[in-house]
Amino acid sequence: MRPNRLVGGDRRCTLVSASCTTSWFDWIHGELWLCEDGLFRRSLGLLKTIAHVVGPTVDPANRPTRTFASTEILEIVTRGRRNRWIPWTEIQHATLELGMAGNSLHLDLTGDRREKFLWLAVDRGYEFLEKELPARLPGRFTASEKRIG
Repeated sequence: MRPNRLVGGDRRCTLVSASCTTSWFDWIHGELWLCEDGLFRRSLGLLKTIAHVVGPTVDPANRPTRTFASTEILEIVTRGRRNRWIPWTEIQHATLELGMAGNSLHLDLTGDRREKFLWLAVDRGYEFLEKELPARLPGRFTASEKRIG
């Protein structure tokens, strides 16, 4: 995330999962939030990751929502390398993949950059994002039915 890309005041966000990692080599869970103007991921640390070993990290029928101030997101993103802010305008294409144990969202970004987010399937983030992303990324979103790992 480039700080100059984070503009505006408050944004309403919905929690996709609290088991989100940023790669197969990143085992530390974080929260993935779907916001009005982008995706926000913040690391939760090792203790929360260990606590997530059993059960879902979010109630799919009653996903938490909250408001984040731009200043709060900026502070969190600059505080840790696993934290991300990705505005919709930087996403050239997004591919959502369905997995047996985990699901993932692969992003092709401007400037030849790529990001990916992975989370536990039990959080049902695939189903949630499959409904939400087409309106936010018209013509730039694919939902893959193939099952991964």
